[in-house]
Amino acid sequence: MRRRQFLKGALYGTGSMIALGGCGSLTKVDQKTLAANQIAEKTVYSTCEMCTSRCTMAAKVRDGKVIKIEGNPNDSSTAGTVCARGSAGVSLLYDPQRIKKPMIRTGERGTGKFKEVSWDEAYTFIADKVTQIQQNYGPEAIAFASRINPQDAFFRQIAKAIGSPNTFSHEATCPMTKTTALEMTFGNPWIAADYGNAKYIITSGRNFFEGIHVSMVKGVMKAVQNGAKLVVLDPRFSVTAAKGEWVPIKGATDLAFFMAMANIMIKENLYDKDFIENYTEGFDKWVEAVKDKTPEWAEKETGIPKEKIIEITRDFAAKRPNALVEFGWRTPWTPNDYQCRRAILIINLMMGNWEVPGGYYQKKGAGVLQPFPDQAGYAKPTGGGYGPMPPAPKPSKGRIDGAGVKGTPGILIPVADGAVGQIPESILTEKPYAIKGWLVHRFNPVISMTESERIIESFKKLDLLVTCDVYMTDTAYYSDVVLPECTYLERYEPIIDQSGLIPKIQLRQPVVPLVYPDTKPAWLIYKELGQKMGIGDFFSFKDMEEFLERQLKPSGIAFDQMKEKGFWSPADMKPFYMRGKDPKAPAAPSLNEKGKMHIFSHEIEEAIPGQGIPVYTKYPQPGEGEFRFVQGKVAVHTNAGTHNVPVLNELMPTNSLWINSVSATKLGIKDGDNIVITAGKYEHKGVAKVTEAIRPDTVFCYHGFGRISPGLKRAYGKGINDNKLIPNAIGESGNVVTSMTFVKIRKV
Repeated sequence: MRRRQFLKGALYGTGSMIALGGCGSLTKVDQKTLAANQIAEKTVYSTCEMCTSRCTMAAKVRDGKVIKIEGNPNDSSTAGTVCARGSAGVSLLYDPQRIKKPMIRTGERGTGKFKEVSWDEAYTFIADKVTQIQQNYGPEAIAFASRINPQDAFFRQIAKAIGSPNTFSHEATCPMTKTTALEMTFGNPWIAADYGNAKYIITSGRNFFEGIHVSMVKGVMKAVQNGAKLVVLDPRFSVTAAKGEWVPIKGATDLAFFMAMANIMIKENLYDKDFIENYTEGFDKWVEAVKDKTPEWAEKETGIPKEKIIEITRDFAAKRPNALVEFGWRTPWTPNDYQCRRAILIINLMMGNWEVPGGYYQKKGAGVLQPFPDQAGYAKPTGGGYGPMPPAPKPSKGRIDGAGVKGTPGILIPVADGAVGQIPESILTEKPYAIKGWLVHRFNPVISMTESERIIESFKKLDLLVTCDVYMTDTAYYSDVVLPECTYLERYEPIIDQSGLIPKIQLRQPVVPLVYPDTKPAWLIYKELGQKMGIGDFFSFKDMEEFLERQLKPSGIAFDQMKEKGFWSPADMKPFYMRGKDPKAPAAPSLNEKGKMHIFSHEIEEAIPGQGIPVYTKYPQPGEGEFRFVQGKVAVHTNAGTHNVPVLNELMPTNSLWINSVSATKLGIKDGDNIVITAGKYEHKGVAKVTEAIRPDTVFCYHGFGRISPGLKRAYGKGINDNKLIPNAIGESGNVVTSMTFVKIRKV
């Protein structure tokens, strides 16, 4: 479907153009025809999956086909809005390039030779291979990796049932360092910001207006429209920077900026002493850590004039407590990036902006409300949906990444996510032991993980590689078995908790029947695979309707009620701030045993001595003829997931390399020139975008391009795959390291 056809369908499909007037024959539609069309149309409310934000949505269906996707008008957090990716769900649903049947590889890996098979043949092949690996190497030799989503519960159930500890998400490639920082500071990662009521926002590389989360974008827009100051630290002049004040900070020095802010706030008595005393522990160690981190020192590190650092700090502190420093989203920049995120959280604690309007808060899921009698009646927690199941076998070996091992650096790696970069390393080096099988669900390591060539090299050493996805991704192209998942518009999924300042749960339900009858929802794929593997007792539910009924029963919310609106929130509950009326109220029930937030982290100190308080590391800067290579998101694509979706591919089919005009002139490069980007033993062809909107020592490209699977016919061979150039290094909290690579550029 071409973009114009898509837009035409979206505009004309609901008759929304008819009332505009001056549109020729559109104003003369027969009223009987119009009435018949209205009767044939219906709206189905569900949850989007074009990214992991999971916004509520409304699908317009006519004669059994989706004609348009909009935001859910009943949801105040998005106010009926959906982004470009969300509206493109129709384009994905009806894309003829989707995988339609299970496939088994018949040729060498990477040759693209597959045969279509029945589901039973595919399940049998996988079950037999898994059994062989278990017998020869143990169940721990099979790794599981996915892009985090509600279907993970069923995917990971396979790992649990066979006794493999090695389950991973894509989080190490995206927000892991901020997750680690939140857990080590607050005791849990379920913390959010009240952007809309903030009077001052500082963001370090968070590009709200291109890495779009609709409710967050609306909050930031509301704040700016109400006069809030927005300061953006970024080597590149992003769309977000265009909405505020751009501070072009030197790469890998953000921690220096925040330590200097703390230095100023302490010396000038600009912080909330009562909050620090009542709600935190370890502040004295932070005072010691930043005593020599002066604005003069930070100027040398960051390239930002000391006067600007002082000005920002004073103006920001003057707005306390209704001001915040954004803790980031895609944050795997440096080996110790979690320390930068920790420093950001400490600055916020110094502002006393916890559980007040315009600050940070604990997400108000039903469980969080229970200790607060005046709020607890608004919502009850949901339950599990599995029903009875046998005890899972205890893994005989620990995880390959050491995640969660107390007293070691592994304690910093969230066990639920893991250091996914360790999988290819364990395949190739067989340390700490060999990985022989890799099951992948809706995740594309070739594009999403660093050092793509090493990922492909690791594939070739596996006994089994299985991919479940909607497209023949770059990883699927190298797989032994490819399983076709249906889209999110064709399936039920478990209840999704999207609570914010009030409780909120959402339903993903089928909008239309299966477009391609041989595709299946992931819950059914893994239930049937489990039955074939002899572990069907771990999936003791008949179907997703039964699963959802079980989930909802403890909450008292009816399944039909969820289907009617697509989500549930207490109708009369107002946004709840724990300290909204009482500045000395209990902070939150999920913090440490003392009810204090950790400025000094004993867990980190035990794992990495001397690091319990953020410590600044001076990282190398690019030398002569070198550039720091950074990457980011664009508003019409999601990571590695949407580049082949017809309408989104047409909007942005390729990327280019941003290079400063002064640097380009020195190299004899003009805008639009063909170039070669070199990083060590790797190189990549691309096209130059010459601009003043980036630091002279930095280059940038949008992430997710450079696809190598011919099955992605629209995206194949277009643009730069940034991860091909970045070595597979694993940071202290398990994150991949994305922004420490220096490149050289030459004109072709």
